[in-house]
Amino acid sequence: MIITLFCIGLCILAFILKNVYYKINNIELGDICLISEFIAGMIGGIGTFICIIIIILTHAGKTVQIEQNQIEYESLCDRLEIINSDYEDVSKATVIADIAEWNSGVTSAKYWGNNPWTNWFYSKEVIDKLQYIEINK
Repeated sequence: MIITLFCIGLCILAFILKNVYYKINNIELGDICLISEFIAGMIGGIGTFICIIIIILTHAGKTVQIEQNQIEYESLCDRLEIINSDYEDVSKATVIADIAEWNSGVTSAKYWGNNPWTNWFYSKEVIDKLQYIEINK
């Protein structure tokens, strides 16, 4: 959120500097104002464009992402049940590593989804549906 608002703020600053440039009669100060306007406008415009694209892509496919996460979660839970049973079809180390990777991804998504700098880049619905898998040794 803060990154997006910062980029929008740079666009607003560029607009303000453009209006100030036309009111300044000093050539040196006007040149500084013009250069600052260009830099703020370019960084703010490109940054805002990228942020909006990421936000749209993140929130557009949330239903699919929720379903994919649920399938992966259930698959890992099934594999965990297999290694906890008497069957030795699956390597325990591989399953535990995959579950650790899943839990790490859940932790990361929940952290960045609740961080005020980046929370607009994560769908709250997707993050709320994520669940940790407990490993019973």
